[in-house]
Amino acid sequence: SIIKTAGKRYLKIPKLGYVKTSKTGVLQNTKIKRYTVLLEPTGKYYLSLQAEISEPEKYSLTGKQVGIDVGIADLAILSNGLKYPSFNSSYFEKKAKIWQKKYSRRRHLVKLLVLQDRNKRVLCPRSLESFTNWQKAQKSKAKYQAKAANQRRDYLHKLTTHLVKQYDVIAIEDLKTKNLQKNHHLAKSIANASWRMFRQMLEYKCEWYGKKLIAVDPKNTSRICSKCGYNSGAKPLEIREWICPKCQTKHDRDINAAVNILHKGSTKPTGQGLTMVTS
Repeated sequence: SIIKTAGKRYLKIPKLGYVKTSKTGVLQNTKIKRYTVLLEPTGKYYLSLQAEISEPEKYSLTGKQVGIDVGIADLAILSNGLKYPSFNSSYFEKKAKIWQKKYSRRRHLVKLLVLQDRNKRVLCPRSLESFTNWQKAQKSKAKYQAKAANQRRDYLHKLTTHLVKQYDVIAIEDLKTKNLQKNHHLAKSIANASWRMFRQMLEYKCEWYGKKLIAVDPKNTSRICSKCGYNSGAKPLEIREWICPKCQTKHDRDINAAVNILHKGSTKPTGQGLTMVTS
């Protein structure tokens, strides 16, 4: 049996029948190969589809290229001086943390009551499922976690689509996120900034829409003066601006790194310290 669209907001699923959905317009004249029904911890059902679709239309060329340095306070710093902030999920994280504490405490108390019934050998001992307060706390915790994840993903989609529309060539750092997260002082901030997801979205959108993504070796990008090429050495993270000792040019640390990334991406041939992802 194959899943079918039935009207604007209905799908006909084998064994389940007609199910109301959020939207089905994009599925018109689309061959659906496989589907999976998922029950999320929030209690909501989601339908995951594998379908054959036509190739998306290519974006028109703009003749522009840009280098991007990723950061924690600002997710993307462009070589032309523009900065895009990281998604702020502090409110949802705070709420999730509160409900995580409630969930842990309630579940612990329920376990004690279940164990008490078992030790007293009561006629009808209670089970974990017979208590609903801890389950409500679990759903509330999952709801805030999902809210933060969905809004972060939406923000990254909008940002990456905007960048791919604006620029024909995008140069980024070839960062090893797993290695960076071994630094326990920065691991949580790096995870919240979603560098990995940001790069993955850029990769497949550049491939879809006929643009070019170049990943360059990040070595010395924040140390070299983008004007004269002088390497002034390593600098502590708290230093955000510095003056080149050779040419006396004042640099914003992140913008300077983005310019160096663009220089590396536009001057080095593919295969020498960089990876090219293209359509």
